[in-house]
Amino acid sequence: MTSKEYNRLNELLSQFSLLNAALETAEAEIKTVQLTAAQELLPKHAVAKVALANIESAVRTLTDSLYAELFPKDKRSHKTPFGEVKYTKSTSLEYDDEEKVALKIHAACDAEEAHAARDKRPPLFTSEQLLRTRVEPKLEALEALSDAQLYAFGIRREHKDNFKILPFAMKTDKPAKKGEAS
Repeated sequence: MTSKEYNRLNELLSQFSLLNAALETAEAEIKTVQLTAAQELLPKHAVAKVALANIESAVRTLTDSLYAELFPKDKRSHKTPFGEVKYTKSTSLEYDDEEKVALKIHAACDAEEAHAARDKRPPLFTSEQLLRTRVEPKLEALEALSDAQLYAFGIRREHKDNFKILPFAMKTDKPAKKGEAS
């Protein structure tokens, strides 16, 4: 490497470090502006959220009390010039312990498959229908295998030369060690 090439490298690294520091400063300024703006808006936002929640509760209470008049027969929505109130049905499946549920499903499916085989009929449900399984290679364990063993599984070990630029950073937050010039 010539001294000209080395000086060019140092010049580029210096420019990179300066621009990186300027970018970090600009990002910090942006965050400060955002926080300042948010501080002014957060109280208004909170007041509006509370007011909306209170109005929604009052509308729900009034709608519940007037349900028969607002929703005759099978009607589930009521439009006004100022908006609409609507009841929609929904369901969800919930459980406390996923592992226990999976074990119970496995047991029920095994029993169902046995009954179906005995009665010479297809099972009503199977584990494959009721349980989601995800199988994927365990990379941590595979890393310990040789390249030949990995090849047998259709896996190859990739070697990469990663490149990263680290900007110069002054360590002003650390106290000087004994013997260092200050």
